[in-house]
Amino acid sequence: MYQGINDSNGPKLSRSGSQICPTPEDELLEATLDNKVHKIEQLIRRHEYLLIYTYPDYNKKILLIACSEPDVNAATVEKLLNLKANPRDHNEDDGWEALHFAAQKTNFDVLNALLKRNPGDANNQTLQGGNALHILVRHGDRSAEDFYKCARLLIQKGVDVDQVDNNNKSALYWADKKGVGENIRRIIEEERANGLVINNNVDKDKDKSEYQQLLNLMKRGDEDQFLQINNDLVQSLANFTDCDCTLLQFACDRGLTRCVQRLLDLGADPSATGRINVTKPIIIASEHGFSAIFQSLLDKYHPISNIPEGVLSNVLQYIDRTQHDNKGCYRVFINKMKQCPDPDEVSLKLNEVESNARNTPLHYAIRYADPEIVQDLLRLGASLGAKNKYKVMPIEDMEPQCLEKHLDNCIEFDIKSRKIEKEDFQVKFNYRSIIPPYAKCKYSEAYAYKDVEATGINSTIQKELVAETEVICYMSNTVEFQHLLKHPVIVSFLFMKWLQIQWLFWTNLAFYITFAVSLVVYIFSSYAYFPIEEQKSVILVLLQHVSYICLVLTLFVLLFRELFQMRAAPTKYFNAFENYIEIILVAVTAMIVFIRSPSHDTRKQLSSIAILLAAFELVLMFGQHPYFSTNVVMLKRVSFNFFKFLIWYSMLIIAFALSFYLLFALDPTAADPTAIKITTNETEAPDEDASFSNPAQSVFKTIIMLTGEFDASSINFSSFPLTSKLIFALFVFMIAIILLNLLNGLAVSDTQAIKTNAELVGHIARAQHIRYVESMVVENMFPGNVAQKLSSICCCLPIVRDWNFTFGKALHIDACLFPKHLNYELIFYPNNGGLVESGHRDGSPAKKCAPCTATRLDRETVRLTNNIIKAKREGSNNWIKKLVNELEGLNKMMKHFLLQPSEDL
Repeated sequence: MYQGINDSNGPKLSRSGSQICPTPEDELLEATLDNKVHKIEQLIRRHEYLLIYTYPDYNKKILLIACSEPDVNAATVEKLLNLKANPRDHNEDDGWEALHFAAQKTNFDVLNALLKRNPGDANNQTLQGGNALHILVRHGDRSAEDFYKCARLLIQKGVDVDQVDNNNKSALYWADKKGVGENIRRIIEEERANGLVINNNVDKDKDKSEYQQLLNLMKRGDEDQFLQINNDLVQSLANFTDCDCTLLQFACDRGLTRCVQRLLDLGADPSATGRINVTKPIIIASEHGFSAIFQSLLDKYHPISNIPEGVLSNVLQYIDRTQHDNKGCYRVFINKMKQCPDPDEVSLKLNEVESNARNTPLHYAIRYADPEIVQDLLRLGASLGAKNKYKVMPIEDMEPQCLEKHLDNCIEFDIKSRKIEKEDFQVKFNYRSIIPPYAKCKYSEAYAYKDVEATGINSTIQKELVAETEVICYMSNTVEFQHLLKHPVIVSFLFMKWLQIQWLFWTNLAFYITFAVSLVVYIFSSYAYFPIEEQKSVILVLLQHVSYICLVLTLFVLLFRELFQMRAAPTKYFNAFENYIEIILVAVTAMIVFIRSPSHDTRKQLSSIAILLAAFELVLMFGQHPYFSTNVVMLKRVSFNFFKFLIWYSMLIIAFALSFYLLFALDPTAADPTAIKITTNETEAPDEDASFSNPAQSVFKTIIMLTGEFDASSINFSSFPLTSKLIFALFVFMIAIILLNLLNGLAVSDTQAIKTNAELVGHIARAQHIRYVESMVVENMFPGNVAQKLSSICCCLPIVRDWNFTFGKALHIDACLFPKHLNYELIFYPNNGGLVESGHRDGSPAKKCAPCTATRLDRETVRLTNNIIKAKREGSNNWIKKLVNELEGLNKMMKHFLLQPSEDL
């Protein structure tokens, strides 16, 4: 990998290319190295991201490559600059910018092109503290004819010839060491004679001296003396950063409120930092809990998106300290958030993560702060679904009572409204806190929260489309939160989410019914060898061909669907039992369709297995609908518990089966085995002792006997009359009576429990199914590494490069409520049958063509909402009555104290 300094004797840098045609990145690199400026302009205008793409083989962006590669000329660099390439881009390893690479390259024209555009960049430093002149004399080609021209140009542009690096070495020191010191000094003297060399050292020493005087005043805590210093002096040093820390940083660290205010009034940058202390002043104030200083600094940030990241997290993680006023800092910050008119911007700021564990402010508030602070953050839009570095969401540390209170607060209405009994009384559900937050834009440092249509494919998926039911799914899997799924806010969200994705359910169901019907018709019309006479019918022949074609087509679609689910969410896919049924069904159906000339027995067996599996899958698929979900949950739970206990007792069943084999099997050594048979007439059925002829047959017969089908009259007890009857009676008592009744009792108990909590069971099933569907469409349908490989093989097909994004985006937009379909809230009319107000994101109402097309919440949700509204109104009235009583008490006390002196007299 390229590290920043060219070595002419080392290996040449390789260009990454594709196998058939190059990618845009490779095309731009090749055009830059070959100085094809027109090709560069065409590529960048089509793909603007190329300017900020970092080439792995170089570890640099394209402008840095152009300034460092020896064959790239100044025209190419100027073209990149004109196309808005950033000259301040730098290497992460050493901090070299374009100017430093151009100085190392020793190309006068390239250096001049950069300095002509940004003359002030001449003194930009690397991470080692050197400027462009340091780079030129240390790493430049001192034998090149442009070497001294480059040095003269840098000096003319105001480079600080006395600046020292981190080793306290100046450029002149390195020039002497490299043998060019005399020539560099001569150039400096010539330019100084022309008045083009600025003695930066004199000014710098003066600034440092005056800076130290002001710093000493603040070290003594002498704010009065500091405030008497001349404004011009303080203003000139307010943004002095050539020091360990700025004056503002030091004042914030010492809690000098008046000094901070004066520095800010005189134009001090609230985000400026020194060379050693890089902590921003507002972070310093928040760590110490200086609320007055914190407010002064916070007022300087407009809009709120400019506030440094991690400020609120820093306040909240120390909010329980008694010696600091972190609660005051918190109140200042929250008041700032409440004054912002844009809830999206507030939500983005409240969901920012700090750098270490990537916790959000809500993570810290739930752990360290009071419940009132948690409620404040949630009310303003802090997300319960924001994950930290360890994939932990804030809801996982939250108390159920606190969450229930917040859900009640998500029901918003005008508590003073006089329309509470009228049809046009509005209630709003606020869903913002139960939705995971946006992510940062991939190619920008700013947050973006535009409409889906206004953003690109990549940024749309990253910023707009999130897993909306992740929080609710966690609640459905956690016992202490499950009862909250019946809360009106959650129920209404699941209801609206189901309306949004139900087209996927009906489409999937219609497709599967087509597959199942085609399978059954093909089996009974052709595959299973029914009488030949019936096959002569024209209708039957037509059914054979149509069913075969439909079966083949639907089989491929079913296979594609299963592969898509495996790719999208493999863990969820293989944890679902019904998916194994689908895998087996696909395999058996493929055998039916593609195995040529199977035997008659094979056809019969495959047909019976396929029909049974298809029916099972159809029942489970119907259970995905909310109306049938309780029935399928009942079937699954009872079956699971039944087989779980049956497996536990399987040791006894197998033991009885082996005992029956040893006792009742026919003795092969007997001279006449049939002699033990008892026959009464010629038409009597044969004896069933053959059921125990081998261990496997004995186990099968014993399992059949579990149902009560003993047929004891045909069992031969004569060989061992006492032992066989005793063991058989024990089997009837232990297995047939006790075990079967136990299993039946468990089934009845489970069924009754599910019926009792049918509503909750339905909500849990709906939440988990919606989350499963969402996990399918959130992920990229086409593997990203495969798409990248295909695009490297052939870039002539643009769809290949974005296939995994485009198709997934279309599905995901249709499956998501926010922000395209709802603006994080739902308005409905509880006194008008739960009518939901359907509108657009811009707030304009959407007209309905008929009353039957209107969306309405169910009666139970409306009833629970009305109960919460009633409780809130009563609580408000009680608070008002309490306040009136307290005022009356104070009034009586005041009258008593006013009358007391006259009575004493």
